[in-house]
Amino acid sequence: MSRKRPLEGQLICTHPFEWFEIHPDGRVFTCCPAWLKTPIGNLLTDPIETVWNSPVAHAIRKTVLNGSFQYCNRKRCPRLASRTPPVMAAGEVANPETSRAIGRSLGTLPYGPKTLNLCFDHSCNLACPSCRQDITIAQGEALERAEAIAERIRTEAAPHVETLIVSGFGDPFGSPTYRRLLQGLAPEAYPRLQQVHLHTNGQLWDEKTWNALPALHSLVNKAEISIDAATAATYAENRKGGDFSRLLDNLAFLQSLPIEVKISFVVQHNNFREIPAFAELGARHGFAVYFSQLVNWGTFRREEYRRRAVHLPEHPEHGELCATLGRVARLGHVDAGNLSHLVAGE
Repeated sequence: MSRKRPLEGQLICTHPFEWFEIHPDGRVFTCCPAWLKTPIGNLLTDPIETVWNSPVAHAIRKTVLNGSFQYCNRKRCPRLASRTPPVMAAGEVANPETSRAIGRSLGTLPYGPKTLNLCFDHSCNLACPSCRQDITIAQGEALERAEAIAERIRTEAAPHVETLIVSGFGDPFGSPTYRRLLQGLAPEAYPRLQQVHLHTNGQLWDEKTWNALPALHSLVNKAEISIDAATAATYAENRKGGDFSRLLDNLAFLQSLPIEVKISFVVQHNNFREIPAFAELGARHGFAVYFSQLVNWGTFRREEYRRRAVHLPEHPEHGELCATLGRVARLGHVDAGNLSHLVAGE
């Protein structure tokens, strides 16, 4: 039975209607779990179709449709905070299938996941304290799980996926599993694939690597480079195993490609004074700049996290952070994300 169409101006989020984020233990989320922590199922035990339209997925979509956003963390989610895509008015949804599903108030969807965010392989060439303690390459059972998930993507998700994001966890060039997946992105296997968004630390993305992945050249139109520093000394501390000079060389190469690049910066006590210099680094290369809060992914003890988390109001340097961020937050190429409220004085 047809249901009442939401008002065109009603605030919704398209992620639960498009997003499929896969983690190393097989759990799947319809958003970043820092913002929406409830998984909708497990890809190691169930096929994609079952997970995508699970009872939990249905319930999450309904809370977006009724405007309660009950499963979402409004304080942490940078898009709810700034009301930027994927948060938008219902009438602004561009994808026809997604728009129809929202217009009909569907919790169970007649189509498969449109955006895959691959976070299932933790293999990375760096050890960044905000993410992990050591450089890790998947082996043994971890590698078997990663390969099993990759095979599900090839056989079950490939016919439906429109956008592929590699990777919110691990590095697309530092993970052998991700590299093999990227090498197999042939049009006949992924007929609806329109774009690949690479999220990387940038250390391995040089001209040689790019030339070895020709299938990506027509698909990659967006990329995010996680940096967290504007000087070699801070980079060495926040991106252990990385070389700042090599990063700068690779940024110069990326500047020559027809790709929309965003460089990102997780704000913490040892780098927040470099915020203006980082904004300048982006401007110099023609890149967008994104700042975000420090999240404790289990790598910090509570005391250490609170020492680092300068965005918290009780931090002794919080006022200085607000003033520093305020100097750049309104520049056209800068997105303050879930730190926007510090500038707005909310």
